[in-house]
Amino acid sequence: MKKLIIIGGMGNGTVAASTVEDINENNKEWEIIGFLNDFETEPINGYPVLGKIDHSTAQQWANNADVFFMYTLISTKLNYKYLHKLTDLQIPTERFATLIHPTAVISKFAKIGHGICIQPFVSVGPNAVLGNHIQIYAQSLVGHNVSLDDYSYVANNSCIGAHVHLKEGAYLGTNCSLLENITIGEWSLVGMGAVVLKDVPPYTKVVGNPAKIIGKVE
Repeated sequence: MKKLIIIGGMGNGTVAASTVEDINENNKEWEIIGFLNDFETEPINGYPVLGKIDHSTAQQWANNADVFFMYTLISTKLNYKYLHKLTDLQIPTERFATLIHPTAVISKFAKIGHGICIQPFVSVGPNAVLGNHIQIYAQSLVGHNVSLDDYSYVANNSCIGAHVHLKEGAYLGTNCSLLENITIGEWSLVGMGAVVLKDVPPYTKVVGNPAKIIGKVE
């Protein structure tokens, strides 16, 4: 089995670990050897904390070609703030695992990058292009010809229409819906339940039905 280190902890990190456990029920593919976490020292859901999220610790494990990583410090509050933690580790992109839950349906014509975690009952349509370090949560629909740039976050039950482009770091809240042929600007935030009918500028917060701008993302 390939070995996996999860960068993060309770929350996105434990969800990724749960996905791995479900994958392994069908096919023994991954061995979780532990977490990197800045605040915890005790085991997280039974998996040891191997050290802090820093360059020296990561490189000790990265020297083993059998070890892969999953970066999970992606959320509305941590997205841009913690991005430096990932870049400071200097782990090659190809060393980040892509985890796809057994119940997810991924078109054979979709292109999937590195460091992606796709949760239960997600559907990814044909000719969708997913970058790197993306989280897609349960029961979300990613339509055909959609582009999700690096660090995109798609919360559960999101519906992304065809030919939508999520630029770097765009965040979709739970139960939001996006009309086809629109662009969500980099590091913007779409609120829970929002219905987005037109382009969203970069670094912008939108909420409501139809979605309206309520502020900027710092």
